[in-house]
Amino acid sequence: MVDKNELRAAFTARLHEALDDAGVRTRGRGVDIHKHLKSVGVVKSPQAVSKWLNGDAIAEADSMVAICVWLKVRREWLEYGVPPKEVLGDSNVRQLTNGGDNNVLEITKRFGKVPLISWVQAGAWCEANCEQQDGESWLSCPVPISDSGYALRVLGDSMTNPGPGRSYPTGCIIFVDPEAEANTGDRVIARVPRTNEATFKVLVEDAGRQFLKPINPQYPIIDITEETHICGKVVGSFIPE
Repeated sequence: MVDKNELRAAFTARLHEALDDAGVRTRGRGVDIHKHLKSVGVVKSPQAVSKWLNGDAIAEADSMVAICVWLKVRREWLEYGVPPKEVLGDSNVRQLTNGGDNNVLEITKRFGKVPLISWVQAGAWCEANCEQQDGESWLSCPVPISDSGYALRVLGDSMTNPGPGRSYPTGCIIFVDPEAEANTGDRVIARVPRTNEATFKVLVEDAGRQFLKPINPQYPIIDITEETHICGKVVGSFIPE
């Protein structure tokens, strides 16, 4: 059973750690957080912010994103404690070398529509065997995504969180970018050995080994072997009404 009080306390400890690292004053932190959120269009009451700082609640998704951008930490770390803490580069920009010492920045992402494909197609997508027009429909992606991106409809409850925090229930739409670099703590689509279908899990690492971990603790963790193929990183999601 997940202890919600422990989850809240752990989140609060990480929030204070990030605030310390960012040089935010100790006294009056609630005021500073509230002021920053308001400046970026996230409206929260001072009472809600106080609960985050005192271990009584975990920030909601909109606040979590805004705080992570402000404090320059990864959401997976702040929300779940999954390392690394710091944001490593900008996944929307790729650095290229052009025949010498001159580096250029190429924007490789775009806002646009992507095909909604099946899980069997997602497994084939890993080998570039699936054309984009094979999608059952086209969906507008809410975040920047490469031309090879696609969408999937979540099946089952292995990525449903029984407690607070990020959850991907059945029917949720996830957007996958095969060109985005997947790091520890990221949600990924992977093709596991002896099957043509793909699976949706969290990429984790322990003692130098990598695993595919479901958010729902009732499901087993999957070992990553040489035959496991990471098909792409989940860069966004949408839960239909």
